[in-house]
Amino acid sequence: MSAETKNKLLSQYYRVPPGVFPVAGLLLAFVAGGLLILVSGFPPLQAYAALIQSAFGSKNGIAQTLIQAAPLILASLGVAIAFKGNLLNIGAEGQLYMGAIGATFVGLFLGDLSPVVGIPLAIGMGFLLGAIWAGIAIFFKLKFGANEIIITLMMNYIAIEIAYWLISGPWKDPEFTEPFSAIITSGARLPVILPGSSLHAGILVAVIATVAIAWVMSKTVFGFQLSVMGASNRVADYAGIKTARLMLTSMLLGGGLAGLAGVCEVAGVQHRLIENLSPGYGYTAIAIAMLGNGNPWGILVASILFAGLDVGVQGMQQFVSVPVSAAEILKGLVLLFVVVGLVLSRRQEITQRKRKLIG
Repeated sequence: MSAETKNKLLSQYYRVPPGVFPVAGLLLAFVAGGLLILVSGFPPLQAYAALIQSAFGSKNGIAQTLIQAAPLILASLGVAIAFKGNLLNIGAEGQLYMGAIGATFVGLFLGDLSPVVGIPLAIGMGFLLGAIWAGIAIFFKLKFGANEIIITLMMNYIAIEIAYWLISGPWKDPEFTEPFSAIITSGARLPVILPGSSLHAGILVAVIATVAIAWVMSKTVFGFQLSVMGASNRVADYAGIKTARLMLTSMLLGGGLAGLAGVCEVAGVQHRLIENLSPGYGYTAIAIAMLGNGNPWGILVASILFAGLDVGVQGMQQFVSVPVSAAEILKGLVLLFVVVGLVLSRRQEITQRKRKLIG
């Protein structure tokens, strides 16, 4: 038996299942984080118990985790659908703010609406403004060849400043000195779906969006064409796919989904437009889209994981007095190790494909 044949057999025998690398990365992240907590002078097991208990161990903890997961799921889906078409949408944060502005407009200026009318209007307006904001970016790319990374990134700051201008001027609540809008009408608010908690229907919107995007990507011509374009623009052009139209559609859809994340924050949590509405959901969504590998179900799981970490680290600080810096480092370690695991998994997949082609 030749050395080459032996190497092929060994490579097949020792092939690691694709899901092992990310899971191993997650476990290593918690091991590294545990060592950091131990060095800081705190018991790691007790800290992790507080994390799990705070995020998933009670009705209120689960509710808070799902409340934070909803905008992450929607914004991440928006980023991922653009990624799928080989577009880098870094503007989910700005699209989120535009969606929040849309929901606030409905809740402030369209009268005392019935929830049957107000909620769909708020969702629709949030989706529309998020899509328009993303559409501006793709227009500059298609018309002038501008880099969508730079355009979408810069438009984040513009959207945030527009929101701040509105709550500091035209939409400012006159009864307060702080910059925020008045309370939106009750008919435009997302209802609470878990009695005794603040969990609102935004999580249902996020799950429905996940199911819809998963179906679109796997069962429709649009999803197939987007995958082809994501693999190679040349192949897409050769196959007769209208790539410009596909780019526009995917970016509009992605922007609309990110806009729904803003709707969740205004209509479900704050009930008004406020300064610093988002703690960086749009930027975290980029990492989650990578962790989920562009798969809607992977994004759903990764979003809940990140939301649980956000809620759980607060429990670590409250019950075990773990420093804020150590808790934040733990979140960074999870991201780093899982991304490395995904890279290793992808490298193994590419290597296996090459070996099959060669021999």
